[in-house]
Amino acid sequence: MIHDAIVIGAGLSGLVCARRLAGAGAGVIVVDARSRVGGRLWNGKVGDAVVDLGGQWLSVDQPRLLALATELGVPSVAQRRDGRPVLDDSGRAHGLFRQLATAVSQWRAVRRIGRMMRAIPPEAPAEARDAAALDAIALGSWLAGTIGNSVARERIAMHAELVFAADPAGLSLLAYLARLGVTGGFAPRGPDLPGGGRDHRFIGGAQRLALGLASGLGDAIQLSAPVLAIDADGASFVVRGPAGSHAARHVVVAVPPSLAIRIAPGLPEPVRQLAAAMQPGSVVKCFAAYDHAFWRDTGLSGEAYRPHGTVRAVVDASTREDGTSVLLSFIVGAAAAAWHARDPLGRRREVLDTLAELFGEPARTPLDYLEVDWAAEPWSAGCVASTPPGALSPGATWRGPHGRVHLAGTEAAVLWPGYMEGAIEAGERAAGEVLAR
Repeated sequence: MIHDAIVIGAGLSGLVCARRLAGAGAGVIVVDARSRVGGRLWNGKVGDAVVDLGGQWLSVDQPRLLALATELGVPSVAQRRDGRPVLDDSGRAHGLFRQLATAVSQWRAVRRIGRMMRAIPPEAPAEARDAAALDAIALGSWLAGTIGNSVARERIAMHAELVFAADPAGLSLLAYLARLGVTGGFAPRGPDLPGGGRDHRFIGGAQRLALGLASGLGDAIQLSAPVLAIDADGASFVVRGPAGSHAARHVVVAVPPSLAIRIAPGLPEPVRQLAAAMQPGSVVKCFAAYDHAFWRDTGLSGEAYRPHGTVRAVVDASTREDGTSVLLSFIVGAAAAAWHARDPLGRRREVLDTLAELFGEPARTPLDYLEVDWAAEPWSAGCVASTPPGALSPGATWRGPHGRVHLAGTEAAVLWPGYMEGAIEAGERAAGEVLAR
């Protein structure tokens, strides 16, 4: 049997694509190497609380995601931020004069970055004025030469680490500006540091979106079916793997670029070079569960940011007033890349020690503790990919179509790449390309 299309990857983007194709009457099959749907959306439990091991936030500026959640009946709850956040600068911004100088420097830097990012064409960053020069320099080098106040500079660098899960020393300034420009930039503002895309979370976990999409596709989804090769066979493709082979007229590759280039046929060499250069971000999420939100007893929100140290940020991951309360710690970049090589007990101790420093001694004794290391996930190979200096200015983009090969996944989005909103956009676009042919 020859299908109209085969979608490789049962994450949010692949499932959105497959549903649109099926709804238009196309014969479609979805294959995924994992034993579950969702890709980088994955629910877990810590204590009696359901938590997002992967992607988790919905922004008011993400209409596709909001519409899909509404259609599937997946409710959301506002990210808890009531109370005081903690901004741990290791005492380096204490004193009224230092605080004022840091605030002014940070404000100026944010304004300058905002002006620069608005000059980047969303669909073609390489066509920006001075694109080659912007792409040739790393964000870390640019910050060092631009922001004189060290505390303000470190805060901006930390924000970039959290958004890109990458060291600013290896991140293209052009890529940084381009991503910020299509993901809300520095708005809506947080209480101390700005950041978009984190307004609401889904009750019961974001993987519910993927499960809802999958329920409408039924037997069209095949799990535990990794793809080893895609061969062109006349007017169709043959997708081969240990679970069997499938033939289709079109192929939609909805997996991270570093995995996609191993199997996707017929991609132009500049596109392959771009994908090979893109670096999967390293992220570890550490969840600590408690019988009550003790941090609120002292007026703290459970939100913290740290420009130094292993844990870069903490948020309150609780979704209920009763039951288990959860603090979620983020480890990103170089610290996350080396996380798997460390002793598990030492890893846990460092995270809990950090939480105790930020929120008090009760943090040392959680009811339950859970961590997920996305760099150790073989079918993700990390978090959302970032781009090093020199890779964007040649002009290639991670989009398609390339003949009858189509690229989906959140990295293929124009708006909100790296987020669920971007995954939906890319899946819809890939489906539209197939249907147009």
